[in-house]
Amino acid sequence: MTKLFSIFLISAFVFLFSLGKAFAGVSCQPVYGGGQTCITTGNLIINKMVQNPQTGQFVDNLSINDPKFSPNQSVTFQISLTNTGGTTIQQANIRDIFPGFVGFTSGPGNFDQNSKTLSFVTDNLNPSETRNFTLVGKVFDTNQLPANQAITCVVNQATATTNNGQMNQDNVQFCIEKGVTTKGGFPVFPPPKVVTTPPTGPELIPLVGLLPAGISGWFLRKKSQVFAGKK
Repeated sequence: MTKLFSIFLISAFVFLFSLGKAFAGVSCQPVYGGGQTCITTGNLIINKMVQNPQTGQFVDNLSINDPKFSPNQSVTFQISLTNTGGTTIQQANIRDIFPGFVGFTSGPGNFDQNSKTLSFVTDNLNPSETRNFTLVGKVFDTNQLPANQAITCVVNQATATTNNGQMNQDNVQFCIEKGVTTKGGFPVFPPPKVVTTPPTGPELIPLVGLLPAGISGWFLRKKSQVFAGKK
């Protein structure tokens, strides 16, 4: 009896585990600096991408070895929402947190300047349907970027939540380069200008004191030459 009960519990556990996987998946996203963040998801999938400044293609991430953005340059993002389930998602709320050193230019919904968050809603996302949304930002001016870094990498995060509580999140990374000349990985600064002026302080006083003695010696020398000529 005990054995049959154990088999029943194991079978029930496997069934519930499989049922949970059928209604929810796990989405993991690498985090800049190491590690990853995982969000349990339902049928709504969000994909956040950034446009490569050289190729114009939308990509998931741009590492420090990929093309970089410059100060005052526009940055174009794309958010893709996909319904992977078999029923219509009545409503999805999207929040996009803009990265540091990038200002908001345009996009759907409302932008909160204090939290740097863009919020908007999409309705009636049908099964297997994907909707794309375009957002545009602008990199800050050079004097607003970190003074001690030639390259700054930032992360942009977007989340989507359905009306029944399903949530999904995605991050995108890219880097900003100030264009500072470097040597051996360190910034090179122009040498400071050095202005040389003649000394004009108390150190001239001893020299001024020697001037009368020099004049007197010159007269005595001339006088001795005159007397020597007369002899």
